[in-house]
Amino acid sequence: MSLALESLPKDEYFYSSLADGVYLRAECQGTPEFVDQSQSLRYAMSRFQKQFAANVARFLPNDEGAVLSAMASGDKSRLSDEITDNYRAAGISHLLVVSGLHLSLVCGVFAARTGRLWRFRALASVLLVLFMMALTGFSPSVLRAGVGALILHLGSLFLLPADSLTSMGIAAVLISFQSPYAVCDLAFQLSFAAALGVVLAGERIKAGQADSTKERPLLSRIKAAAASLLLPTMFAALFTLPVQLMGGLTVSGVTVLSNLLALPLAGYCVVFGMLAGACGFVPGLEFAARSFSLLGGLLAKLLNALAAFCAGLPLAQLPLPREYSLVVLAASAFAVLCARRLGFKRLAWLTALPLVIVGVAWAALLEQGTVEMAVLGSGASPCVAVVQDGQALVVFRGGGSNAEQVQEYLQSKGVEMPEWVIDLRTNASSALPEAAHTLSIKDFAVNESKSLSVCDIMTTVIRLRKGSLVLLDVDGYKIAVLAGTANTGSPVHTDLAVTGSTAPANLQAKTLVVSTACDWHAKQDSNVYFVPRGARVLIRPGRAAVLKGGNYALQQNTVA
Repeated sequence: MSLALESLPKDEYFYSSLADGVYLRAECQGTPEFVDQSQSLRYAMSRFQKQFAANVARFLPNDEGAVLSAMASGDKSRLSDEITDNYRAAGISHLLVVSGLHLSLVCGVFAARTGRLWRFRALASVLLVLFMMALTGFSPSVLRAGVGALILHLGSLFLLPADSLTSMGIAAVLISFQSPYAVCDLAFQLSFAAALGVVLAGERIKAGQADSTKERPLLSRIKAAAASLLLPTMFAALFTLPVQLMGGLTVSGVTVLSNLLALPLAGYCVVFGMLAGACGFVPGLEFAARSFSLLGGLLAKLLNALAAFCAGLPLAQLPLPREYSLVVLAASAFAVLCARRLGFKRLAWLTALPLVIVGVAWAALLEQGTVEMAVLGSGASPCVAVVQDGQALVVFRGGGSNAEQVQEYLQSKGVEMPEWVIDLRTNASSALPEAAHTLSIKDFAVNESKSLSVCDIMTTVIRLRKGSLVLLDVDGYKIAVLAGTANTGSPVHTDLAVTGSTAPANLQAKTLVVSTACDWHAKQDSNVYFVPRGARVLIRPGRAAVLKGGNYALQQNTVA
C-alpha cells in the first residue's frame, strides 16, 4: 500500500492542524486493509477515553449524557449542535473542554497542607493530573494547565511555594519544546489567557484585602466576598476577549452572568461524572455508577437550561468589529498602564471604562448604514451574505458546509435569520439556511427576472439559459454574483463580481473576487482579487468600498 503526500492548504485550519501535530495530508493509493489496532499508549488512551465517556453517559438521555461525558472525559463526540451553540452563545463553552478549570475543581480537595496525610494528598493530586492529561490525549490546553498543576503540587509535596505566573511561564516553555506550533492552538490561547486573568484577579483581591485592614470587619468581609466572586470571572472574560476577536469567535455579552450561575454546578458535574466513569469499569459497582451518573445528569440538565436561558438574552451575541475592537482594547490597556505608572493604582482599571464607552458609541456611529458583504464557502461555488443594520440577504450556492459557514457568519454579525435567501442551485442536494423568505432560481423561467430590496440593497435576480445572475445595487455601487456562464447577450457593467470556477460571458467588472485560481483569469481585463479564505467588502453607500481578506492577483486599482 502506498500513500500520496501533499502539503496542507493554507486555509483557516492551517495553524490549528500544525498545533495538533498534523504537517502533511496523505491519500491512500488503493484499498487499505485492516491489520490490527495500534497498541501505542496514545491510541490505547484514546480507546480508554471513549469507554470512559460511554460509562458516564450510559444511563442518561442524549443531551445530559453528552454534556456530562464531555466535562468528565473531554469526549465531545456526543454533543449536538444545539447544545454547542447554546454554550458558545452563553460564554460557557469552556465547560465542555477539559482544561485548567476542571483540573482545579477535581484536585482542589487535595490542595490543603494540613493533617497527617498531606503528602499523600499532594502525591494523589500529581497522579490525578497525569491521568487527566493522558485521558484527554495531552491536548495543548490541558498540557498548559497540567504542567502548572504539577509544579504546584510537586512544590507542595516538597514544602516549596509555587508562584502562579512562574508556573504558567514554565508550562508554556515546556509545551513549546514539545511542539513549537502548540501556541497556535486556539484552545491553548484561550486557556492561557483565562488563567492569566484569574491569576491577576487573585493578586488584585490580595491587594484589596491588605488595603481594607482599617475598615470595619463586616464591611471588609462583604467586599472580599464580592471581589472573590466577581473579579476572577470578569478578568477571565476580559483577558480572553482579544483571543476571541483574533480567532473570529462570537463574543458573548452575558459571559460573566452565565459563569457565575454555572461554575458552582460545574465542579460537582465533573466529580460525579468521573466517579461514574471509574465505577463503570467495575462490575460490582454498577449501582454506584448509576447513582453517580444520575446525580451528574440532573446537574447537567440544569446546566443545559442555564445555557439555553443565557443564550436567549438580548446581549448574548455581540457583533463586535474585529480590528476596531482590538484597537479599543489596546488603547484601554495602555491607559491602565499609564495610570499605574503615574501612581493611581486604585483607579487604574477605571481609566479604561470611559475609553470603552466612547469606543462602543463611536463604533455604533460608524457602523450605522454600512453594508458588509462576505464571500463564504467553497472556491468553486462561493456564496454571498450581505448585512446592513441588522438585516441580511444571502445569495446561496453549494452544499451543507456553505450553509454552516453562512449561519456562523450571520451569528457573528448578530443576525438570527436573514430576510431573504436566493437559491441559485437548480439541483439542490442539501437544505438552505433558515430565512424569513426564500427565492429559488429553479422556479424561474428562462430570462425571467424578479426584484427585491433589503435596506439600501436593491437586488435583481435573473435566470439565463446557461446560468443565473444576481445584481446587487448599493446606492450606485454594483455587485454581480454569477452561477454558470451567465450569458446575458449584451455586456453587463459592474464594479465588483463574485465568480466561481466558470468563466462568465459578457461581464465587464472592474474587479473580480475569486476563491480559486483559474486559467481564464489572466484573459480578463478586470483586476482579480484572490480570496482563498473568503473576503469581506465594506461599503459606505455613496462614499467608498473597501476589500478585505485577500490580495490582488494581477494588478491593483483603487476600489471605489
